[in-house]
Amino acid sequence: MKHQIAYITDLHLEEQFPKDQGVDCQKNWEQILQDVTSRGIDHIIIGGDIGEYSVNKIFFQSLNTFQVDVSPGNHDSSSEIVKHFNPGILNSQEKLYYRKDYNPYTFLFLDSSLGVIDPEQLLWLEKQLASAQKAIICIHHPIIEVPTEVDRLYSLLNRDQVQQVLQNSQKEITLFSGHYHLDDERTIGLIRQYVSPASSFQVAKLPDDIQIDTNSFGYRILTLQESEIQTEVILF
Repeated sequence: MKHQIAYITDLHLEEQFPKDQGVDCQKNWEQILQDVTSRGIDHIIIGGDIGEYSVNKIFFQSLNTFQVDVSPGNHDSSSEIVKHFNPGILNSQEKLYYRKDYNPYTFLFLDSSLGVIDPEQLLWLEKQLASAQKAIICIHHPIIEVPTEVDRLYSLLNRDQVQQVLQNSQKEITLFSGHYHLDDERTIGLIRQYVSPASSFQVAKLPDDIQIDTNSFGYRILTLQESEIQTEVILF
């Protein structure tokens, strides 16, 4: 078994802030999509913060030849996304969280669009982990602290609760997130977390300041094999 997935996050299409920084998010997205296509990758996970709600329709149309999964971010509206994207099974009328199995891996896509994982979603997560084989969690907000100013100011409100649920499962868990616009990897116990760079602009990994870096953009490639998960960051 070998399955490759492009993990693309923090696109911020048509948003004013990137424009003010001189970033052409649409051009970045088109270059990333071209690169993904050239590599023969046909499965894309969107890690959240797509952009202005008005772009959702044309954005998902641009992905109609790919297998697509989504974990909404704080710049997204789940109710707007599901107008153009249907994962097949919705566990809530208001949130977009769901499960997909790719033997031997179980993917759990969480919805942190409101900056928190609500109690109902937490219970669902606990139940899914109990029956998961090799668990992969996709959530826009990181769960393990990244010692930076952007983490201090903009972390998930109840990440300690989420982390406790993950630890209580006593299973190896690989977690993919975005939100912080930087590349980071760290492990606590059986949880390994990968934070991926943004496809729009980056934020310097600093403990006491937020500095915007518009010189690079990118995404992450996940390679699933029977016994391991490999990842590679692609930067432009």
